Amino acid sequence: MKQQPRVRMDFLPTWARSLFKRAYLFVSNEYCRQKYVKLGRSAYLGSGFRLTVRNAHCVYLGERTNLEIGNIWSTTCGEIKVGNDCWFGVHNIMMGPIIVGDNTETGPHVTIVGPHHPVRGFENNAGRMTVIGNNVWISANTTIMFGVKIGDNAIIGPASLVAHDVPPNAYVMGNPARDLTKLVKFD
Repeated sequence: MKQQPRVRMDFLPTWARSLFKRAYLFVSNEYCRQKYVKLGRSAYLGSGFRLTVRNAHCVYLGERTNLEIGNIWSTTCGEIKVGNDCWFGVHNIMMGPIIVGDNTETGPHVTIVGPHHPVRGFENNAGRMTVIGNNVWISANTTIMFGVKIGDNAIIGPASLVAHDVPPNAYVMGNPARDLTKLVKFD
Protein backbone atom coordinates (compact mmCIF):
# COMPACT_ATOMS: atom_id res chain seq x y z
CA MET A 1 0.00 0.00 0.00
CA LYS A 2 1.48 3.30 -1.07
CA GLN A 3 1.80 5.91 1.66
CA GLN A 4 0.75 9.51 1.21
CA PRO A 5 3.64 11.98 1.20
CA ARG A 6 3.82 13.99 4.42
CA VAL A 7 3.81 17.74 4.35
CA ARG A 8 7.07 18.98 5.79
CA MET A 9 6.83 21.97 8.05
CA ASP A 10 10.33 21.85 9.57
CA PHE A 11 11.15 25.24 8.12
CA LEU A 12 8.37 26.93 10.14
CA PRO A 13 8.91 28.12 13.71
CA THR A 14 7.11 26.19 16.44
CA TRP A 15 4.47 28.85 17.04
CA ALA A 16 3.60 28.90 13.32
CA ARG A 17 3.27 25.10 13.20
CA SER A 18 1.01 25.20 16.24
CA LEU A 19 -1.13 27.92 14.68
CA PHE A 20 -1.37 26.00 11.38
CA LYS A 21 -2.35 22.79 13.20
CA ARG A 22 -5.07 24.58 15.21
CA ALA A 23 -6.47 26.21 12.08
CA TYR A 24 -6.50 22.88 10.22
CA LEU A 25 -8.28 21.08 13.10
CA PHE A 26 -10.82 23.91 13.44
CA VAL A 27 -11.67 23.83 9.73
CA SER A 28 -11.94 20.03 9.63
CA ASN A 29 -14.14 19.94 12.77
CA GLU A 30 -16.44 22.64 11.40
CA TYR A 31 -16.70 20.75 8.10
CA CYS A 32 -17.71 17.56 9.97
CA ARG A 33 -20.26 19.48 12.03
CA GLN A 34 -21.84 21.11 9.01
CA LYS A 35 -22.01 17.95 6.93
CA TYR A 36 -22.64 15.16 9.44
CA VAL A 37 -24.49 16.79 12.38
CA LYS A 38 -28.17 17.63 11.85
CA LEU A 39 -29.38 19.92 14.64
CA GLY A 40 -32.99 20.37 15.67
CA ARG A 41 -34.34 23.75 16.71
CA SER A 42 -32.51 25.21 19.75
CA ALA A 43 -30.10 22.25 19.93
CA TYR A 44 -26.67 23.11 21.35
CA LEU A 45 -23.25 21.51 20.87
CA GLY A 46 -20.82 22.29 23.68
CA SER A 47 -17.26 23.36 23.09
CA GLY A 48 -14.79 20.59 22.40
CA PHE A 49 -17.40 18.40 20.67
CA ARG A 50 -15.60 15.88 18.46
CA LEU A 51 -17.14 13.66 15.85
CA THR A 52 -15.42 10.69 14.24
CA VAL A 53 -16.82 9.87 10.81
CA ARG A 54 -15.50 7.14 8.50
CA ASN A 55 -18.73 6.32 6.70
CA ALA A 56 -21.56 8.58 5.65
CA HIS A 57 -23.49 8.12 8.91
CA CYS A 58 -24.88 11.24 10.61
CA VAL A 59 -25.82 12.50 14.06
CA TYR A 60 -29.42 13.69 14.40
CA LEU A 61 -30.16 15.84 17.45
CA GLY A 62 -33.75 16.66 18.36
CA GLU A 63 -35.14 19.98 19.48
CA ARG A 64 -33.72 21.57 22.66
CA THR A 65 -31.05 18.88 23.05
CA ASN A 66 -27.86 20.04 24.78
CA LEU A 67 -24.38 18.55 24.76
CA GLU A 68 -21.99 19.83 27.40
CA ILE A 69 -18.26 20.29 26.83
CA GLY A 70 -15.89 17.54 25.74
CA ASN A 71 -18.32 15.06 24.19
CA ILE A 72 -16.77 12.57 21.75
CA TRP A 73 -19.17 10.83 19.38
CA SER A 74 -18.41 8.26 16.69
CA THR A 75 -20.63 7.34 13.75
CA THR A 76 -18.12 4.92 12.26
CA CYS A 77 -20.46 1.91 12.64
CA GLY A 78 -23.87 3.60 12.50
CA GLU A 79 -26.05 6.65 13.01
CA ILE A 80 -26.80 8.33 16.32
CA LYS A 81 -30.39 9.57 16.64
CA VAL A 82 -31.32 11.61 19.72
CA GLY A 83 -34.83 12.73 20.65
CA ASN A 84 -36.09 16.06 21.96
CA ASP A 85 -35.23 17.74 25.28
CA CYS A 86 -32.19 15.56 26.00
CA TRP A 87 -29.13 16.59 27.97
CA PHE A 88 -25.67 14.97 27.82
CA GLY A 89 -23.17 15.76 30.56
CA VAL A 90 -19.48 16.56 30.20
CA HIS A 91 -17.02 14.14 28.58
CA ASN A 92 -19.48 11.53 27.31
CA ILE A 93 -18.45 9.00 24.67
CA MET A 94 -21.12 7.71 22.27
CA MET A 95 -20.48 5.11 19.55
CA GLY A 96 -23.26 4.46 17.02
CA PRO A 97 -25.58 2.89 16.09
CA ILE A 98 -27.69 4.38 18.90
CA ILE A 99 -31.28 5.58 19.22
CA VAL A 100 -32.06 7.78 22.24
CA GLY A 101 -35.63 8.71 23.18
CA ASP A 102 -37.01 12.02 24.45
CA ASN A 103 -36.16 13.62 27.83
CA THR A 104 -33.09 11.45 28.41
CA GLU A 105 -30.31 12.83 30.62
CA THR A 106 -26.80 11.57 31.31
CA GLY A 107 -24.28 12.51 33.94
CA PRO A 108 -20.59 13.15 33.32
CA HIS A 109 -18.25 10.50 31.89
CA VAL A 110 -20.94 8.20 30.47
CA THR A 111 -19.76 5.76 27.79
CA ILE A 112 -22.07 4.02 25.35
CA VAL A 113 -19.97 1.42 23.56
CA GLY A 114 -20.46 0.54 19.90
CA PRO A 115 -20.01 -2.81 18.16
CA HIS A 116 -16.67 -4.53 18.38
CA HIS A 117 -14.63 -5.92 15.53
CA PRO A 118 -16.16 -9.10 14.12
CA VAL A 119 -14.67 -12.28 15.52
CA ARG A 120 -14.92 -15.64 13.77
CA GLY A 121 -17.61 -17.82 15.30
CA PHE A 122 -19.57 -14.98 16.91
CA GLU A 123 -22.79 -13.46 15.67
CA ASN A 124 -22.84 -10.66 13.14
CA ASN A 125 -23.73 -7.23 14.55
CA ALA A 126 -25.69 -6.20 11.45
CA GLY A 127 -29.08 -4.83 12.40
CA ARG A 128 -28.30 -4.58 16.13
CA MET A 129 -28.14 -1.25 17.92
CA THR A 130 -28.28 0.31 21.36
CA VAL A 131 -31.75 1.69 22.18
CA ILE A 132 -32.44 4.03 25.09
CA GLY A 133 -36.08 4.83 25.86
CA ASN A 134 -37.85 8.01 26.95
CA ASN A 135 -37.35 9.73 30.33
CA VAL A 136 -34.18 7.75 31.15
CA TRP A 137 -31.60 9.00 33.63
CA ILE A 138 -28.06 7.63 33.25
CA SER A 139 -25.82 8.56 36.19
CA ALA A 140 -22.11 9.45 36.21
CA ASN A 141 -19.34 7.06 35.14
CA THR A 142 -21.73 4.52 33.65
CA THR A 143 -20.81 2.22 30.76
CA ILE A 144 -23.52 0.79 28.50
CA MET A 145 -22.48 -2.08 26.27
CA PHE A 146 -23.49 -2.46 22.63
CA GLY A 147 -26.92 -3.85 21.80
CA VAL A 148 -28.52 -3.08 25.19
CA LYS A 149 -32.14 -1.89 25.24
CA ILE A 150 -33.11 0.41 28.12
CA GLY A 151 -36.84 0.81 28.73
CA ASP A 152 -38.77 4.02 29.38
CA ASN A 153 -38.48 5.78 32.77
CA ALA A 154 -35.44 3.71 33.80
CA ILE A 155 -32.74 4.99 36.16
CA ILE A 156 -29.16 3.76 35.86
CA GLY A 157 -27.16 4.26 39.08
CA PRO A 158 -23.65 5.71 39.19
CA ALA A 159 -20.59 3.70 38.11
CA SER A 160 -22.71 0.92 36.60
CA LEU A 161 -21.83 -1.49 33.82
CA VAL A 162 -25.01 -2.23 31.87
CA ALA A 163 -24.51 -5.40 29.85
CA HIS A 164 -28.11 -6.68 29.67
CA ASP A 165 -31.45 -5.17 28.74
CA VAL A 166 -33.14 -2.94 31.34
CA PRO A 167 -36.94 -3.18 31.69
CA PRO A 168 -39.15 -0.08 31.81
CA ASN A 169 -39.52 1.74 35.17
CA ALA A 170 -36.49 -0.08 36.60
CA TYR A 171 -33.68 1.14 38.85
CA VAL A 172 -30.45 -0.69 38.07
CA MET A 173 -27.03 -0.22 39.59
CA GLY A 174 -23.72 -2.03 40.06
CA ASN A 175 -21.04 -3.80 38.10
CA PRO A 176 -22.66 -5.70 36.44
CA ALA A 177 -25.89 -3.73 36.79
CA ARG A 178 -28.66 -5.48 38.74
CA ASP A 179 -32.32 -4.55 39.05
CA LEU A 180 -32.84 -2.93 42.47
CA THR A 181 -36.40 -1.74 41.86
CA LYS A 182 -37.90 -3.82 44.69
CA LEU A 183 -35.28 -2.59 47.18
CA VAL A 184 -35.74 1.15 46.52
CA LYS A 185 -39.03 2.99 46.99
CA PHE A 186 -39.48 6.26 45.13
CA ASP A 187 -42.14 8.51 46.67
